[in-house]
Amino acid sequence: MVEEYRDYRRRQSSQRNPKITVKGATVNRELECLQCMFQFAVTRKYIAESPAAGVRHFDERRERPAKHMLSVEEEQRIFEAALPYLRVAIIMLVQTGGRTYSEGLSLRWDQVDLENLVIHLAGELKTSESAQPVPLTRQACELLREWKNEQGRGSPFLFPSPRDSNKPIGSVKRVWRTTLKRAGVSYFPIYNLRHVFCTRLSWIAPDAVVQRAMRHSSPETKRVYQLGLVHQVREHMERANDKAYQGREALHLRDSASAEEYKQKMEACN
Repeated sequence: MVEEYRDYRRRQSSQRNPKITVKGATVNRELECLQCMFQFAVTRKYIAESPAAGVRHFDERRERPAKHMLSVEEEQRIFEAALPYLRVAIIMLVQTGGRTYSEGLSLRWDQVDLENLVIHLAGELKTSESAQPVPLTRQACELLREWKNEQGRGSPFLFPSPRDSNKPIGSVKRVWRTTLKRAGVSYFPIYNLRHVFCTRLSWIAPDAVVQRAMRHSSPETKRVYQLGLVHQVREHMERANDKAYQGREALHLRDSASAEEYKQKMEACN
């Protein structure tokens, strides 16, 4: 019975895009919910055994897009095609390795310490290690200062919602896809910028620094070294920037486009 539901659900058309079927990952989450419910029924002795036990899940890895290693040239084209707020978001993700929404687009200004060059994460984080302070490079810090001055005091968030400035922006999926298309770069999820950060840092930093920078849990990481590692991570991030950009002024908020060209970009991305 559960197998039949699994296969039937997998063949159904997606509500968002009727041209494709429901993803295996979606069906897997539903199966996990069913398994939990049936296991609860078994525990309460409502049923003798779970009909969902042993039901195989779909292999989600086959559906995931290939990870894209962003080249500096592609990065430049994306910057030129992106709106200012998306440029800031891209730079933040590339320079900090933050998770797109929980550690990036939902940030508040009171979490950003521009004097000590760190970000203090809060709220619902993926792991306890994610609460460690995130170091900022000079490039990221200078850009944030410029972005803060341009924003003024209109919102407590770095990336406020266009509908309600007291809330963070909900999604950038559409504008991200549009920006990549304008830049002539094949689509990849914006979350992959976290992989770009990790790869660039691994060029020159030891594994311990990379793991600390990615804020992954590890029994071997001693909390007593966390504050020292903040400075070490920043030092290696600066060196990674030097290697990636080779002295070029790569990170900028606005280009030299005219006001009319900027208006056209806004209309194209909305």
